[in-house]
Amino acid sequence: MRRANSYRAIMSVAVVVPVMCWGLRSVSAAASQSTATTTVQAPLMVEPPKVDFGVVAPGTKHPAHFVLRNVGSSPLTIERAQPSCKCTDISDIAGKVIAPGGTLELSASLLVPKSPGDKDAKVMITIAGYPGMVLATMVADVTQPVRAAPAFVDALKDKQEGVVHLSSIDGKPFKVTGAGGRAPLFVGFDPAKDAARATYDIRWRLADIATGPLPQWWVIDTDRADCAQIPLRIRHDSTGSRFDLERAVRFWFPPESIVLAGVVKAGTPVALSTTIEHLNPAAQGRVTAPTWGDVSALTVPGNQGTARLISATKRSGDFVDIAFEFTPAAGRFGAFYVPVMIETPTGKGPVFVAVTVTP
Repeated sequence: MRRANSYRAIMSVAVVVPVMCWGLRSVSAAASQSTATTTVQAPLMVEPPKVDFGVVAPGTKHPAHFVLRNVGSSPLTIERAQPSCKCTDISDIAGKVIAPGGTLELSASLLVPKSPGDKDAKVMITIAGYPGMVLATMVADVTQPVRAAPAFVDALKDKQEGVVHLSSIDGKPFKVTGAGGRAPLFVGFDPAKDAARATYDIRWRLADIATGPLPQWWVIDTDRADCAQIPLRIRHDSTGSRFDLERAVRFWFPPESIVLAGVVKAGTPVALSTTIEHLNPAAQGRVTAPTWGDVSALTVPGNQGTARLISATKRSGDFVDIAFEFTPAAGRFGAFYVPVMIETPTGKGPVFVAVTVTP
Protein backbone atom coordinates (compact mmCIF):
# COMPACT_ATOMS: atom_id res chain seq x y z
CA MET A 1 0.00 0.00 0.00
CA ARG A 2 1.36 3.38 -0.91
CA ARG A 3 1.15 6.26 1.51
CA ALA A 4 1.51 9.87 0.44
CA ASN A 5 1.85 13.22 2.14
CA SER A 6 1.20 16.83 1.18
CA TYR A 7 3.22 19.23 3.26
CA ARG A 8 3.00 22.94 3.81
CA ALA A 9 3.03 24.94 6.98
CA ILE A 10 1.62 27.99 8.61
CA MET A 11 2.77 29.74 11.74
CA SER A 12 0.81 31.63 14.29
CA VAL A 13 2.17 34.73 15.88
CA ALA A 14 4.17 34.26 19.11
CA VAL A 15 3.91 36.86 21.92
CA VAL A 16 6.78 37.40 24.35
CA VAL A 17 5.58 38.57 27.76
CA PRO A 18 7.96 40.06 30.35
CA VAL A 19 7.81 38.01 33.55
CA MET A 20 7.63 40.22 36.66
CA CYS A 21 6.13 39.45 40.05
CA TRP A 22 6.09 43.01 41.30
CA GLY A 23 5.88 46.47 39.79
CA LEU A 24 9.07 48.56 40.01
CA ARG A 25 9.44 52.32 40.53
CA SER A 26 12.72 54.02 39.58
CA VAL A 27 14.07 57.42 40.67
CA SER A 28 16.96 58.81 38.59
CA ALA A 29 19.24 61.75 39.28
CA ALA A 30 19.94 64.44 36.70
CA ALA A 31 21.87 63.37 33.62
CA SER A 32 24.98 65.30 34.75
CA GLN A 33 25.03 63.48 38.07
CA SER A 34 25.51 59.85 39.01
CA THR A 35 22.36 57.74 38.70
CA ALA A 36 20.76 56.10 41.73
CA THR A 37 17.78 53.74 41.53
CA THR A 38 15.32 52.94 44.29
CA THR A 39 13.05 49.93 43.95
CA VAL A 40 9.53 50.05 45.38
CA GLN A 41 7.35 46.95 45.34
CA ALA A 42 3.68 47.28 44.52
CA PRO A 43 1.99 46.03 47.73
CA LEU A 44 -0.36 43.66 45.92
CA MET A 45 -0.32 39.91 46.43
CA VAL A 46 -1.93 37.37 44.10
CA GLU A 47 -3.33 34.32 45.88
CA PRO A 48 -2.49 31.82 44.53
CA PRO A 49 0.18 33.27 42.20
CA LYS A 50 -0.26 30.25 39.89
CA VAL A 51 -3.11 27.85 39.21
CA ASP A 52 -1.94 24.50 37.88
CA PHE A 53 -4.75 22.56 36.20
CA GLY A 54 -2.54 19.49 35.84
CA VAL A 55 -3.32 16.99 33.09
CA VAL A 56 -6.25 18.15 30.94
CA ALA A 57 -7.87 16.95 27.73
CA PRO A 58 -7.23 18.87 24.50
CA GLY A 59 -9.71 21.60 23.59
CA THR A 60 -11.17 21.94 27.10
CA LYS A 61 -11.87 25.09 29.12
CA HIS A 62 -10.88 25.53 32.76
CA PRO A 63 -11.93 28.20 35.29
CA ALA A 64 -9.61 29.76 37.85
CA HIS A 65 -10.12 32.18 40.73
CA PHE A 66 -7.49 34.52 42.14
CA VAL A 67 -7.64 36.84 45.14
CA LEU A 68 -5.80 40.17 44.84
CA ARG A 69 -4.80 41.36 48.32
CA ASN A 70 -3.64 44.86 49.18
CA VAL A 71 -0.91 44.39 51.79
CA GLY A 72 -0.03 48.09 51.90
CA SER A 73 -1.31 51.08 53.85
CA SER A 74 -2.83 53.01 50.91
CA PRO A 75 -5.63 52.20 48.45
CA LEU A 76 -4.56 50.55 45.19
CA THR A 77 -6.30 51.21 41.88
CA ILE A 78 -6.26 48.54 39.18
CA GLU A 79 -5.23 50.40 36.08
CA ARG A 80 -5.48 47.49 33.68
CA ALA A 81 -5.77 43.68 33.54
CA GLN A 82 -4.71 42.11 30.27
CA PRO A 83 -4.47 38.38 29.37
CA SER A 84 -1.35 37.27 27.54
CA CYS A 85 -3.36 35.45 24.87
CA LYS A 86 -6.89 35.35 23.49
CA CYS A 87 -7.30 31.84 24.89
CA THR A 88 -7.95 33.49 28.26
CA ASP A 89 -11.12 35.22 29.46
CA ILE A 90 -11.04 37.38 32.60
CA SER A 91 -13.46 39.38 34.68
CA ASP A 92 -13.40 43.16 34.25
CA ILE A 93 -11.47 44.62 37.17
CA ALA A 94 -10.04 47.76 35.54
CA GLY A 95 -10.71 50.82 37.70
CA LYS A 96 -11.45 48.79 40.81
CA VAL A 97 -9.98 50.10 44.07
CA ILE A 98 -8.66 47.79 46.77
CA ALA A 99 -8.60 49.31 50.24
CA PRO A 100 -5.64 48.67 52.57
CA GLY A 101 -5.98 45.12 53.83
CA GLY A 102 -8.82 44.50 51.37
CA THR A 103 -9.18 41.98 48.58
CA LEU A 104 -10.58 41.76 45.06
CA GLU A 105 -11.53 38.57 43.23
CA LEU A 106 -10.24 37.97 39.72
CA SER A 107 -12.00 35.26 37.70
CA ALA A 108 -10.30 33.75 34.66
CA SER A 109 -10.69 30.80 32.33
CA LEU A 110 -8.17 29.06 30.13
CA LEU A 111 -9.15 27.39 26.86
CA VAL A 112 -6.37 24.92 26.07
CA PRO A 113 -5.46 23.98 22.47
CA LYS A 114 -6.53 20.81 20.72
CA SER A 115 -2.93 19.67 20.30
CA PRO A 116 -0.85 18.22 23.17
CA GLY A 117 1.85 20.04 25.08
CA ASP A 118 2.41 22.42 27.99
CA LYS A 119 0.18 25.48 27.99
CA ASP A 120 0.52 28.59 30.09
CA ALA A 121 -1.25 31.94 30.16
CA LYS A 122 -0.84 35.03 32.29
CA VAL A 123 -3.05 37.87 33.42
CA MET A 124 -0.90 41.01 33.53
CA ILE A 125 -2.13 43.49 36.12
CA THR A 126 -0.89 47.08 36.29
CA ILE A 127 -1.38 49.23 39.39
CA ALA A 128 -1.79 53.01 39.18
CA GLY A 129 1.41 54.69 40.34
CA TYR A 130 3.54 51.55 40.01
CA PRO A 131 5.40 50.84 36.76
CA GLY A 132 5.62 47.19 35.84
CA MET A 133 3.02 44.54 36.47
CA VAL A 134 1.77 41.83 38.78
CA LEU A 135 1.05 38.42 37.24
CA ALA A 136 -1.61 35.79 37.79
CA THR A 137 -0.54 32.61 36.00
CA MET A 138 -2.37 29.51 34.76
CA VAL A 139 -0.65 26.36 33.50
CA ALA A 140 -1.87 23.02 32.12
CA ASP A 141 -0.48 19.81 30.71
CA VAL A 142 -2.57 19.17 27.59
CA THR A 143 -2.52 15.42 27.09
CA GLN A 144 -4.31 12.91 24.88
CA PRO A 145 -5.10 9.36 26.08
CA VAL A 146 -1.66 8.49 24.67
CA ARG A 147 0.99 10.86 26.00
CA ALA A 148 3.91 11.93 23.83
CA ALA A 149 7.15 13.05 25.46
CA PRO A 150 8.28 15.44 24.27
CA ALA A 151 5.02 16.64 22.74
CA PHE A 152 6.90 18.04 19.74
CA VAL A 153 9.64 17.24 17.24
CA ASP A 154 12.72 19.16 18.38
CA ALA A 155 14.56 19.82 15.12
CA LEU A 156 16.18 23.12 16.11
CA LYS A 157 19.91 23.82 15.85
CA ASP A 158 20.37 21.50 12.84
CA LYS A 159 19.17 18.45 14.76
CA GLN A 160 18.36 15.77 12.19
CA GLU A 161 16.74 13.03 14.26
CA GLY A 162 15.37 12.21 17.66
CA VAL A 163 13.05 9.94 19.65
CA VAL A 164 9.53 10.48 20.97
CA HIS A 165 8.30 8.33 23.86
CA LEU A 166 4.63 7.27 23.77
CA SER A 167 2.70 5.89 26.73
CA SER A 168 -0.99 5.23 27.30
CA ILE A 169 -2.30 7.04 30.38
CA ASP A 170 -4.58 4.14 31.32
CA GLY A 171 -1.79 1.59 30.85
CA LYS A 172 -3.65 -0.33 28.14
CA PRO A 173 -1.64 -1.78 25.22
CA PHE A 174 -2.07 -0.16 21.82
CA LYS A 175 -0.47 -0.26 18.38
CA VAL A 176 1.36 2.48 16.54
CA THR A 177 0.26 2.10 12.92
CA GLY A 178 2.07 5.01 11.30
CA ALA A 179 4.26 8.05 11.79
CA GLY A 180 4.25 10.92 9.32
CA GLY A 181 2.49 8.78 6.72
CA ARG A 182 5.18 6.08 6.90
CA ALA A 183 5.79 2.88 8.82
CA PRO A 184 6.98 3.77 12.35
CA LEU A 185 10.68 3.51 13.17
CA PHE A 186 10.50 1.67 16.48
CA VAL A 187 13.34 1.68 18.98
CA GLY A 188 13.67 -1.63 20.85
CA PHE A 189 10.46 -3.07 19.46
CA ASP A 190 9.71 -5.39 16.52
CA PRO A 191 6.03 -5.35 15.49
CA ALA A 192 6.51 -8.64 13.63
CA LYS A 193 7.62 -10.44 16.80
CA ASP A 194 6.61 -8.45 19.86
CA ALA A 195 3.15 -8.11 21.35
CA ALA A 196 1.42 -4.75 21.60
CA ARG A 197 2.48 -2.75 24.62
CA ALA A 198 1.54 0.40 26.53
CA THR A 199 4.77 2.29 25.77
CA TYR A 200 6.88 2.83 22.64
CA ASP A 201 9.88 4.82 21.50
CA ILE A 202 9.47 6.17 17.95
CA ARG A 203 12.38 7.65 16.03
CA TRP A 204 11.91 10.60 13.68
CA ARG A 205 14.31 11.71 10.96
CA LEU A 206 13.98 14.96 9.06
CA ALA A 207 15.04 13.21 5.86
CA ASP A 208 12.04 10.87 6.24
CA ILE A 209 9.54 13.58 7.19
CA ALA A 210 9.91 15.56 3.98
CA THR A 211 12.23 15.94 1.02
CA GLY A 212 11.17 19.55 0.51
CA PRO A 213 9.80 22.16 2.93
CA LEU A 214 8.97 20.71 6.32
CA PRO A 215 5.35 20.51 7.47
CA GLN A 216 4.37 22.22 10.68
CA TRP A 217 3.17 18.93 12.17
CA TRP A 218 4.29 15.32 12.34
CA VAL A 219 1.35 13.00 13.00
CA ILE A 220 1.57 9.62 14.70
CA ASP A 221 -1.29 7.16 14.04
CA THR A 222 -2.49 4.55 16.55
CA ASP A 223 -5.21 1.90 16.68
CA ARG A 224 -6.94 3.54 19.67
CA ALA A 225 -10.38 4.89 18.80
CA ASP A 226 -9.99 7.65 21.41
CA CYS A 227 -6.55 8.68 20.14
CA ALA A 228 -6.27 7.79 16.48
CA GLN A 229 -3.85 10.63 15.79
CA ILE A 230 -1.19 12.35 17.87
CA PRO A 231 -0.09 15.68 16.31
CA LEU A 232 3.43 16.82 17.20
CA ARG A 233 4.51 20.30 16.20
CA ILE A 234 7.83 20.39 14.35
CA ARG A 235 10.19 22.94 15.89
CA HIS A 236 12.55 24.07 13.15
CA ASP A 237 13.77 27.38 11.76
CA SER A 238 11.84 26.77 8.53
CA THR A 239 8.55 26.12 10.34
CA GLY A 240 8.63 29.44 12.15
CA SER A 241 7.86 32.97 11.00
CA ARG A 242 9.22 32.32 7.49
CA PHE A 243 6.18 30.21 6.71
CA ASP A 244 2.94 31.80 5.60
CA LEU A 245 4.40 35.26 5.12
CA GLU A 246 1.06 36.39 3.69
CA ARG A 247 -0.81 36.06 6.98
CA ALA A 248 -0.26 39.72 7.95
CA VAL A 249 -1.20 40.89 4.45
CA ARG A 250 -4.51 39.01 4.45
CA PHE A 251 -5.12 40.00 8.13
CA TRP A 252 -5.82 36.53 9.55
CA PHE A 253 -4.27 33.21 10.53
CA PRO A 254 -5.50 29.89 12.00
CA PRO A 255 -4.45 29.72 15.69
CA GLU A 256 -4.41 25.92 15.34
CA SER A 257 -3.30 24.95 11.87
CA ILE A 258 -4.12 21.24 12.08
CA VAL A 259 -7.52 19.52 12.12
CA LEU A 260 -7.67 15.86 13.16
CA ALA A 261 -10.16 13.91 11.04
CA GLY A 262 -9.25 10.46 12.40
CA VAL A 263 -10.03 7.32 10.42
CA VAL A 264 -12.35 7.90 7.47
CA LYS A 265 -13.55 5.61 4.69
CA ALA A 266 -12.57 6.66 1.19
CA GLY A 267 -15.16 8.88 -0.43
CA THR A 268 -17.01 9.41 2.87
CA PRO A 269 -17.47 13.02 4.07
CA VAL A 270 -16.55 13.94 7.63
CA ALA A 271 -17.72 17.07 9.49
CA LEU A 272 -14.84 19.18 10.84
CA SER A 273 -14.25 22.64 12.25
CA THR A 274 -11.48 25.20 12.52
CA THR A 275 -11.00 28.84 13.48
CA ILE A 276 -9.27 31.86 12.00
CA GLU A 277 -8.16 34.87 14.04
CA HIS A 278 -7.73 38.50 13.01
CA LEU A 279 -4.13 39.70 12.69
CA ASN A 280 -2.91 43.24 12.06
CA PRO A 281 0.38 43.93 13.85
CA ALA A 282 1.06 47.04 11.73
CA ALA A 283 -2.06 48.68 13.20
CA GLN A 284 -1.63 47.19 16.69
CA GLY A 285 -4.55 44.83 16.17
CA ARG A 286 -7.04 47.37 14.84
CA VAL A 287 -9.34 46.15 12.06
CA THR A 288 -8.45 48.02 8.87
CA ALA A 289 -9.92 45.44 6.46
CA PRO A 290 -13.50 44.75 7.64
CA THR A 291 -13.98 41.85 5.20
CA TRP A 292 -11.02 39.88 6.53
CA GLY A 293 -13.31 37.22 8.06
CA ASP A 294 -15.88 36.88 5.26
CA VAL A 295 -15.09 33.27 4.37
CA SER A 296 -16.32 32.54 0.85
CA ALA A 297 -14.92 29.12 -0.01
CA LEU A 298 -12.72 26.18 0.98
CA THR A 299 -10.72 24.28 -1.61
CA VAL A 300 -8.29 21.35 -1.65
CA PRO A 301 -5.34 21.55 -4.08
CA GLY A 302 -4.63 18.58 -6.33
CA ASN A 303 -6.62 15.37 -6.20
CA GLN A 304 -6.46 14.79 -2.45
CA GLY A 305 -10.13 15.36 -1.68
CA THR A 306 -12.77 18.05 -1.51
CA ALA A 307 -13.93 20.54 1.12
CA ARG A 308 -17.37 22.12 1.40
CA LEU A 309 -18.01 25.21 3.53
CA ILE A 310 -20.96 24.72 5.88
CA SER A 311 -20.82 27.92 7.92
CA ALA A 312 -18.52 30.74 9.03
CA THR A 313 -19.57 32.44 12.26
CA LYS A 314 -17.92 35.55 13.67
CA ARG A 315 -17.58 35.81 17.43
CA SER A 316 -16.09 38.28 19.87
CA GLY A 317 -12.35 38.50 20.19
CA ASP A 318 -11.63 38.71 16.46
CA PHE A 319 -12.39 35.07 15.67
CA VAL A 320 -14.34 33.32 12.93
CA ASP A 321 -15.43 29.72 13.57
CA ILE A 322 -15.62 27.65 10.40
CA ALA A 323 -17.60 24.44 9.98
CA PHE A 324 -16.84 22.40 6.89
CA GLU A 325 -17.11 18.97 5.35
CA PHE A 326 -14.02 17.15 4.10
CA THR A 327 -14.19 14.18 1.74
CA PRO A 328 -11.02 12.17 1.02
CA ALA A 329 -10.37 11.32 -2.59
CA ALA A 330 -11.56 7.89 -3.69
CA GLY A 331 -8.94 5.23 -4.36
CA ARG A 332 -6.20 6.68 -2.11
CA PHE A 333 -5.60 4.86 1.17
CA GLY A 334 -3.29 5.52 4.07
CA ALA A 335 -2.33 8.49 6.26
CA PHE A 336 -2.42 11.93 4.67
CA TYR A 337 -1.72 15.52 5.67
CA VAL A 338 -3.95 17.53 3.34
CA PRO A 339 -3.98 21.33 2.91
CA VAL A 340 -7.41 22.95 2.87
CA MET A 341 -7.29 26.51 1.54
CA ILE A 342 -9.53 29.04 3.26
CA GLU A 343 -10.52 31.99 1.09
CA THR A 344 -11.67 35.45 2.19
CA PRO A 345 -11.72 38.76 0.26
CA THR A 346 -8.29 39.59 1.74
CA GLY A 347 -6.53 36.40 0.66
CA LYS A 348 -6.09 32.63 0.95
CA GLY A 349 -4.39 30.54 3.59
CA PRO A 350 -4.23 26.87 4.61
CA VAL A 351 -5.21 24.69 7.49
CA PHE A 352 -4.21 21.04 7.33
CA VAL A 353 -6.42 17.99 7.71
CA ALA A 354 -4.73 14.89 9.14
CA VAL A 355 -6.72 11.86 8.02
CA THR A 356 -6.26 8.11 7.74
CA VAL A 357 -8.24 6.78 4.78
CA THR A 358 -9.41 3.17 4.75
CA PRO A 359 -11.23 1.17 2.02
